[in-house]
Amino acid sequence: MKIAKKYEMIVTLTTMVLIMTCVVTFVSVGVNFGFNPGFVTKWIKMWALGFTVAIPVVLVLMPIIKRMLQKLFV
Repeated sequence: MKIAKKYEMIVTLTTMVLIMTCVVTFVSVGVNFGFNPGFVTKWIKMWALGFTVAIPVVLVLMPIIKRMLQKLFV
């Protein structure tokens, strides 16, 4: 399956946010609540919340950050 080049940033950022929120919430829920029988349910809820918060933040901030950083590089 090929995706148009114009969607590269959105697909890349969404994939990164999906993976990062998965890992961070897994560790966070495991450390704070333990790996007990209710772990998976808590983790999925926290992952959904984390992703829902992170994706719009990243999609809004990334173009701004990219422009700012481009000024630093020759």
